[in-house]
Amino acid sequence: MFIFITLMYSSFSFSAQITRPAHIVICMMENRGYNQIIGSSQAPFINSLTADSKGALLTNSHGLTHPSQPNYLMLYSGSNQGVIDDATPSNFPFLTPNLGAYLINAGFKFKGYCEDQPSVGYNGTVSGSYYRKHNPWSNWQTAPTNGYPITVNQPFTAYPSNFDSLPTVCFVVPNIINDMHDGTIPQGDAWIQNNLGPYITWCKTHNSLFILTWDEDNGTTPNQIPTIFVGQKVIHGTYNQYLSHYSILRTIEDMYGIPYAGHSDTAHAITSCFDNTTAVQSTGEALNYSLSQNFPNPFNPSTKIDFEIPKSGLVTLKVYNELGEEKEELVNKNLQEGKYEVELDAKNLSSGVYFYTLEEGDFRETKSMLLIK
Repeated sequence: MFIFITLMYSSFSFSAQITRPAHIVICMMENRGYNQIIGSSQAPFINSLTADSKGALLTNSHGLTHPSQPNYLMLYSGSNQGVIDDATPSNFPFLTPNLGAYLINAGFKFKGYCEDQPSVGYNGTVSGSYYRKHNPWSNWQTAPTNGYPITVNQPFTAYPSNFDSLPTVCFVVPNIINDMHDGTIPQGDAWIQNNLGPYITWCKTHNSLFILTWDEDNGTTPNQIPTIFVGQKVIHGTYNQYLSHYSILRTIEDMYGIPYAGHSDTAHAITSCFDNTTAVQSTGEALNYSLSQNFPNPFNPSTKIDFEIPKSGLVTLKVYNELGEEKEELVNKNLQEGKYEVELDAKNLSSGVYFYTLEEGDFRETKSMLLIK
């Protein structure tokens, strides 16, 4: 199944597609800068994820503020909700939009799992090594607007060993020792490997995604943090797109087609590290360059485009309007020889004639299509 991410620019809008993951697990760590983790011998497991064939390192990722709690709130709800420190908010439950409520209202499942949280729905400030400031979803439980039941707020002991039974999206937050806040980098690295390593392995073959990120760095103004994606549809590499906590939230919202919470509507989704093409089973015949007529045509609002390439190379597939203005970039990556299918969603385009062009090396072919709304 495909979902389409819409990026808005001043002159026009276009969509890039990402395969919707069956599950996303987001692990939030604490107070370490990019250079403290990436390339460090103290974090061998974390760094192995960046070298994984299904891992992507986001090299230009940033927290939004200091201290911790506002960053958690901004990633979860697109706003700090007026919270600027680590004290328990005096005005919870909040009534504002948030990721969990939007997912649940759209028919998906959401939960948060915190290590050492003493019970389901616990809303105290501190319990042993559990700190509420690292649990943003607790601020909306039982709220009459944009709220949800206390069962969304779970201790990590409830994290399932059968990953098929995971919620659609969930957060995992270690305790204040294992999240590197009060503990060491090696402790946090080992915790991720021991507790989330099995899911990370599983997600690479089960259309799922693991997101590892930090709330903030160690107190600098650039606030650069490590962020790593691992999953079946992740393209291995390093990516220098600027992103913040709002970008991660926007990406998840677009994947599941839910509304934008808070300031996530101002962020650019993370699209370049995902494979948006579907390989078609080969019948063994010799391949040629070919670009099919989209089907259906005319269409509204989605259509499919098939193409084949006889050798590996950098392939682009772009959509233009009648003025020759680029409206969508569907493919821009190195592909192996084979047959491929790409789905275009044109819900943000107006009715009219459009042209789509396939290019690889010296090959170029263009066809027209008709959008009728």
